[in-house]
Amino acid sequence: MTRFLALLFALPAAVLLATGCQPDQPAVPLTPEPGFRVEVGTDPHSFAEFEKVRITHLTLDLDADMNRRTLTGHVVLDLDRPEPGFQRLVLDTRDLDIQDVNAVRPNGEYLPVSWRLGGDHGHLGQPLVIVLPQGIEQVRIDYASRPEAFGLQWLDAEQTSSGKPFMFSQSQPHYARTWVPLQDTPAVRYTFDATVRGPRDLMVVMGADGNLFERNASGEYQFHMPQAIPSYLMAIAIGDLVFAETGPRTGIYAEPQWIEAAAAEFDVLEEMVDIGENLYGPYRWGRYDLLVLPPSFPFGGMENPRLSYITPTIIAGDGSLLALVAHELAHSWSGNLVTNAGWRDLWLNEGFTVYFEARIMEALYGEQVRDQLAKLSWDGLLETLETVDERDSQLVRDLSGRDPEQAFMRVPYDMGRFFVDWLEHRFGRETFDAFLRDYFDHFAFQSITSEDFREYARENLVEAHPGLASMEELDQWLYQPGLPETALEIRPESDDFERVDGWRQRWLAEEVGLTELPVDDWSVHQWRHFLTGLENRLDAEAMAAMDAEFDLVGQQNYEILFLWLMRTIEAEYAPGIERLEQFLLEVGRNKFTQPLYAALAASDWGQDWAIEVYQRARPAYHPLTRQAAERALGLGD
Repeated sequence: MTRFLALLFALPAAVLLATGCQPDQPAVPLTPEPGFRVEVGTDPHSFAEFEKVRITHLTLDLDADMNRRTLTGHVVLDLDRPEPGFQRLVLDTRDLDIQDVNAVRPNGEYLPVSWRLGGDHGHLGQPLVIVLPQGIEQVRIDYASRPEAFGLQWLDAEQTSSGKPFMFSQSQPHYARTWVPLQDTPAVRYTFDATVRGPRDLMVVMGADGNLFERNASGEYQFHMPQAIPSYLMAIAIGDLVFAETGPRTGIYAEPQWIEAAAAEFDVLEEMVDIGENLYGPYRWGRYDLLVLPPSFPFGGMENPRLSYITPTIIAGDGSLLALVAHELAHSWSGNLVTNAGWRDLWLNEGFTVYFEARIMEALYGEQVRDQLAKLSWDGLLETLETVDERDSQLVRDLSGRDPEQAFMRVPYDMGRFFVDWLEHRFGRETFDAFLRDYFDHFAFQSITSEDFREYARENLVEAHPGLASMEELDQWLYQPGLPETALEIRPESDDFERVDGWRQRWLAEEVGLTELPVDDWSVHQWRHFLTGLENRLDAEAMAAMDAEFDLVGQQNYEILFLWLMRTIEAEYAPGIERLEQFLLEVGRNKFTQPLYAALAASDWGQDWAIEVYQRARPAYHPLTRQAAERALGLGD
């Protein structure tokens, strides 16, 4: 211990001032300066000083307590130290109970080290600052998550389809720090191993190799992720799960009540992986399985490698909403393989993925469906650009000082996709496909910035194929607010939607009746276009007539039902309000709940009713859904 104390006193003053002592170790007389705090690092959403010390691998050992709603155990971090003389490791944490920190000597012995949790920085949490002696390349941290961990949702038995408790993680964008102390930035990638013990009557799965097809009677599960991933792709789930195979390397995990319908809905999963490989090169993650989560999952999907999360709200019985699965699969290349280094560059993940999604859907269902989806995206993007602040209307955005949740809006998704469409249009599909295959190979398993992409595109597109596009035009897409004039070159059109527009106008003008509308020939996307165009144009009587003819209030397709409920709020349509209440109590997907609550709050009649329904629905909602709903309803801060 004398040698340890000497080492501490030999550290630079800045290191000593940033640390404290583990409670059960001899005190070291530190006198932090008033107001001392750890600043965020290169990534404005992380405290990690990853240019000086970087995690390369982590080994997790956790016990899951479904009753106490905690994960308890330890993590061992393997470190790369490009600056050996730098003797501080800063990790991201939020609402974690840190119990013990030890350096691990090369011979495996533990060396107690001084550590300290910094001040609370709201959504960024607290930096965990650890003294890092020279020669140390491993650190072990014993800790426990808290029941309120933002990145974990714990559901009681009565809140699930199976009647058994369920837990799942949502680490994106910066919530991995709520269940693992680590460098929670997409700029850092690492491999991992994990041992997780859960209840014997439940199954544990992770976004990793090692998922079993049947429950392990011991309750202990082993996982290994050989490919380096960023922290936001860390994923764990525990529930009453069963497995159904859809192909040699694909399958579905779901609660027993969902498995048959899910396996039928996603029976083209193996074919979709093949399409992705034919387009842009090998699938590099081994298996591709889906986990169907409870309806409270706040998103449509989450692209965790090897195990994408999927909402049950896309199980429509006819495969009509498979674009979402295509999106999560496409992330296996754009996002998971080549990753945005920071959330300012989210379009690198999402823009390429929406483009790739469209190519998969085109291969499966043809140009007609591709054009319908593109037109829906274009119209939604234009609506968004009319309402957002100018700083949020460009692809590369400054998110310093802002919650990275604010990165997730239509602009990086749809404007990013149309930028990629424009590149294909200018350089031709054959040339652009070759470029993309080389791009994914060149940056495989790396995190990059918009500037990295820009330089690669300059060399391999603009200069390699002169006269087709200029860097000035690329920069307008990347750095200027709004759509550039060149976007008009790729503005999508859909003859199918034009025909729907014509039928809508004729019906509103009472030139045709409901029975004359050719709805049997309409896709779900045409229905969505039809109902979107009826905004604020229906009264309760017209809605009742439509329900009598089409039973829209009884729709099992959630995309159509959502739009019908939006029209319900506008018209104060009683049967729709009954269905709306049931919907809000069952579904936690933000895409639906946030606009519905916002519309109720803005209506003449719905604010108090919505708050009452929300208070009943709240216990089953994910924290992200609660946050968005409360903002929409004007509750809280």
